[in-house]
Amino acid sequence: MNIYLFWILFFALWAIVPLMIIKGRTDESPKIKTSPEAGAKKKGWFS
Repeated sequence: MNIYLFWILFFALWAIVPLMIIKGRTDESPKIKTSPEAGAKKKGWFS
């Protein structure tokens, strides 16, 4: 493999992975906000 191609792919990997992690964290935050609302609805059904 060409050494330049190796370093391009290596740095591209280190650039993409943190972006995927940050995007995953932002996608999880709305789900956390909706969880208490669903829990309140469940409490309404049980009580």
